[in-house]
Amino acid sequence: MNDTKNILIAWLSSTTSVLAAIEYRELITIVSAIVLPVLFFTIGKTVDVLVQVYLKNKEKKE
Repeated sequence: MNDTKNILIAWLSSTTSVLAAIEYRELITIVSAIVLPVLFFTIGKTVDVLVQVYLKNKEKKE
């Protein structure tokens, strides 16, 4: 549920840039307005998971 909420927040925060890209009507602008939020979300989630794994492993060693 938390991941779904985060995805919705990422998409909703990019709504204005998507609408502006559609108004501007250039393909690269539209693609970047859609792809960049997904890319940033994926990178952020990956870092989050890696930190959690690192902390779990550190906790097990102690």
